[in-house]
Amino acid sequence: MTKTIIRKKAEVLYRFFAICPGGLDEVLKNELEVLGAKVLEVYSGGVEFEGNLEMAYRTCLCLRSASRVLYMIQEAKQIFQPEELYDAVRSVDWLKIFAPTATFAVYFTETNNKSRRDPINTQFWALKAKDAIADYFMDRFGERPNVDRQTPDISIKLHLHNHILKIYLDLSGRSLHERGYRSQTLDAPIKENLAAGLLLLSGWDKKCREKVTFQDPFCGSGTILIEAAMIATNTPPSLYRKEFGFSAWRDHQSGLFDRVKEALISKIDKNPANLPLMLGSDQSADAINITRQNLKNCGLQDVVKLQVLPFEFTKPATPIGLMVTNPPYGVRMNEVEALKATYQKIGSTLKHEYKGWRCGVITSEETLFHAIALKPSKKWKLHNGSLESEFRIFDMF
Repeated sequence: MTKTIIRKKAEVLYRFFAICPGGLDEVLKNELEVLGAKVLEVYSGGVEFEGNLEMAYRTCLCLRSASRVLYMIQEAKQIFQPEELYDAVRSVDWLKIFAPTATFAVYFTETNNKSRRDPINTQFWALKAKDAIADYFMDRFGERPNVDRQTPDISIKLHLHNHILKIYLDLSGRSLHERGYRSQTLDAPIKENLAAGLLLLSGWDKKCREKVTFQDPFCGSGTILIEAAMIATNTPPSLYRKEFGFSAWRDHQSGLFDRVKEALISKIDKNPANLPLMLGSDQSADAINITRQNLKNCGLQDVVKLQVLPFEFTKPATPIGLMVTNPPYGVRMNEVEALKATYQKIGSTLKHEYKGWRCGVITSEETLFHAIALKPSKKWKLHNGSLESEFRIFDMF
């Protein structure tokens, strides 16, 4: 009897929303379709999709460009006032979502509610939603679950758009860009999911199967390099995470999650004979040491070759290859000016040494792209944290 109930629960279809950095929504859509999810709608910064419980686990473990996966609990229309929000949130059968012994936190965001002249106090609306959930449990058990803003068992995300309220359970917990393999970083490291997005935009997921050589000549703490190695070895990006936001969810099935994870692990291939050549370099010995340790943390130290070397002294290891890199960039004007010489060397080295290669560069400064002095074949506007950036592909002929 128990097995029948578990099977039926596993076959229930849920609505989900995966969040990604701005500009990567089509990349995320493609990832979801490869996993077998039914994509419902693509938005700027996220994708709504449908799937069963197994799909929930697969997306949390496998999505490379996503920052969060949310389960949509309920939708309510015509929400204009805090009291209407309170009623909508309180109408949810929260006991089906989590137990009163679990801690929880509520987060609220609003966009595009044109009939309202002034922005609302999002903290106050989040507080009203928190009270609604607490009052639901008080009515039934005579006590409220504890709120924990730092490490809650359950994170509830509320989003109000055009006065339509969507109530989500965050299945991720911490952002999915926190893979769990970084023991050290350098200043301003690129986020792991953005790094993966650059690789997918550049076509690395296909090129690595063709054993095309990969190189990152400004590898820093190794984020792009490690994400490239994970794609090449078919390693799920969140394999090394210790916890997820679905652990206290009433629908969570630890046995099913373990089976999904084991099936993914069985498909990892770190045999160097089956992999392309993957190279990382940096002029900083400290950076290379950090990269080496981070590679070791995820068991990829034997599939990537590292060296301390400024980019202008590198030579292509093969006639054809792919380069994706995040060179230093400045925020203040004097920093940008000082970096122009570095970017001029990037352009010159690519032009004279890397014919036959595809080279992808991300930076937040248009001035630095001008210093490269090469015409891009493709370009995408992206968000690198709070910085509006651009990723450009240079096909060298």
